[in-house]
Amino acid sequence: MGSLKVNALRNNTAKVRHLLAILGVAVSTGAVAGEAHEHGKVALTLAIEAGNVEVSWRSPAVNLVGFEHQPKTPEEKQKVEQTLLNLKQGYEQIVLPESALCLLKEADIDTTLAAHTEGHDHDDHDHEEHDDHDHDDHDHEKHEDHDHDDHDHEKHEGHDHDEHDHDGHADFSAKYTFECRHPEHLKQIEVNLMPSYPGIDEIRYQAITPAGQTGGSLTQGNTVIVF
Repeated sequence: MGSLKVNALRNNTAKVRHLLAILGVAVSTGAVAGEAHEHGKVALTLAIEAGNVEVSWRSPAVNLVGFEHQPKTPEEKQKVEQTLLNLKQGYEQIVLPESALCLLKEADIDTTLAAHTEGHDHDDHDHEEHDDHDHDDHDHEKHEDHDHDDHDHEKHEGHDHDEHDHDGHADFSAKYTFECRHPEHLKQIEVNLMPSYPGIDEIRYQAITPAGQTGGSLTQGNTVIVF
């Protein structure tokens, strides 16, 4: 009997992931959000199947941290890190009915800004090692002939490091997975992103639930998806 329950749970989880994957295509292609990257907007998908709830969303970084360039200052890096930590608090971001007895199983948070918050630091990238390479004795005549000042600096400047990711666009994304003991009480879900991040003015969602497929928009005065 226990084996049958485990298999059923696995099958239900697989169904939810399949449904969310379908909805996720809509998010990535902009079918939910109107455009793939639109300031002030968030694209969200919801899938519920037999007590398994998965919520996935994507937002331009400017909605959450106020900028989209790679963080340079300690304050900007700290803001990105703190936002990532805050978003991991799935119970605060996605509020399910208490009577459904839901347990957060996974909170997967990501951002294209994260590469520069963990010691990557482009300004200090391998500069000390270059200094230890005995720069003064490193064949200066050849080095001068190589014309270091003109060494592809125009290309480097044209590379525009701040806009390295997605032509200057940066995003935050999240996926929350819950397991609910009493899914019959899942009649609504509250999304608490907008009270915490006033840069968001609309959340456009699609949902597949036992009641069927639905879609709509949440605003600052309306943060609950009812189904």
